[in-house]
Amino acid sequence: MQEQRWLSAAASKPDKEHKQALEGLQVALDSARMAYEQLEADLKDSDSNVLNLTKQLDNANAAQKVASEALEAANIEKRRFLDEVQSLRENLESSENSRKMAESDVARLTGEKKEMEENLGNVEAKLENAEAEFVANFHNTEAYTNFSDYFARVGQQKFWLCSETTTLILT
Repeated sequence: MQEQRWLSAAASKPDKEHKQALEGLQVALDSARMAYEQLEADLKDSDSNVLNLTKQLDNANAAQKVASEALEAANIEKRRFLDEVQSLRENLESSENSRKMAESDVARLTGEKKEMEENLGNVEAKLENAEAEFVANFHNTEAYTNFSDYFARVGQQKFWLCSETTTLILT
């Protein structure tokens, strides 16, 4: 019986060790399953995070594209504006040159006008002097003599006509 006990003890000992080993393996298996389930959950979270990050990246890329297009449009507008400013500067410079030329012309013409007014004043004074001298010396001129002779002849003819008319009337 002792042998049976011993066999039973021997059989139970390996059964106990085996059972303990099985329990240890069961615990390890449960732990591995839990770790696997945790890894699957973490993987799902990671996939979800990757999906969210991909959406954010797509949104960021779309926003960057919009910003890039807006920047390009702004640069085009800036170039157009700078070209317009350059054109306005050139127009201003041209206008300044035209204004300076006009001012120069005005100054020149004003000087010419003053000179002409002075000349006109001198000519008017000379004309008045010439008229006064002509009137003062008219009786000494050939024109006066011719004029005088002319009226003398006309006067004689009128007298002759008058006397003829008178004679005709009287007769």
